[in-house]
Amino acid sequence: MKKIFGFIGTLLLIIIIWFSFLKPYDHQIEFEVNLPQGSIYHMVLDTNTWENKSINTKHKMLYESIEQTIEINKKPFKLLWEFENIKDTNSTVKLYFKNKNHSISERYKNLFNQTQNLDSLIQISKDLKDKAHKFSELFSIEIQGLDTLSSTAYLYVEHRAKRADKARDMINSNALLFRKNQDSLVVKNGKTFVKVNNWQPKTDSISFRYAFPVKSQNNYPIDQFVKADTLKAQKALKAVFYGNYSISDQAWLAMCHYAKRKDIELELSPVEIYYNNPMLGGDDKTWRTEIYIPVRE
Repeated sequence: MKKIFGFIGTLLLIIIIWFSFLKPYDHQIEFEVNLPQGSIYHMVLDTNTWENKSINTKHKMLYESIEQTIEINKKPFKLLWEFENIKDTNSTVKLYFKNKNHSISERYKNLFNQTQNLDSLIQISKDLKDKAHKFSELFSIEIQGLDTLSSTAYLYVEHRAKRADKARDMINSNALLFRKNQDSLVVKNGKTFVKVNNWQPKTDSISFRYAFPVKSQNNYPIDQFVKADTLKAQKALKAVFYGNYSISDQAWLAMCHYAKRKDIELELSPVEIYYNNPMLGGDDKTWRTEIYIPVRE
């Protein structure tokens, strides 16, 4: 009997020591979102997500985790977000909290009664989950597997921007490109597209060409802004995105997670082909974009 009580006492002591001093965070919350892992990662980093909250990012590991600090009820807290892919377009979010100045008392208070601090922190996770849900309802992604990107001649205007600003530059280039077609200098031969030359996920910046395909001819009406080139045929991972073209790059993130899971090495130079004319209006959730990310061979 003494041995049993001794074992129980030792076990309780170990639990108390772990709970008081070794447990890295005071609280943990876990939930799922219908967004690619990379999408929810960027949503947490976006200052617009947090409105009037003062959140500072201290450290981040691309698509995997983010460490932040926040002030709750005039007390500094450390937040650790961890993200895990589930089905390429779904992910798990784990949120860990730690009271930076009074961690031990924070833990023991919540053993017996949920504190105002914990209530506030739970609300942060609920707000993020709600925003993620609303965002996920704006689009859908279908990853179709390996395919071939067709070759075509094209005119283009080149841009450098953040990924989120792609649509703005596309709109600004419309007049330059369509004037060539209106003046009968070329014959448009397919759907307008974007060819990304380089995507840097760590900085989320891209260099890209906003383009439309044209029939091949000996000379092209190039000028200071409009250039000509040929898109080469190549093996690529294909997806179909339904939603506004301003957020079609959400599919890139899902495709990268898919490729990682399938052990496919990609060249980070997506091509987006647009099948609807936004000028005609309509429900943008039905706008179709075919997206190809070339496979490294």
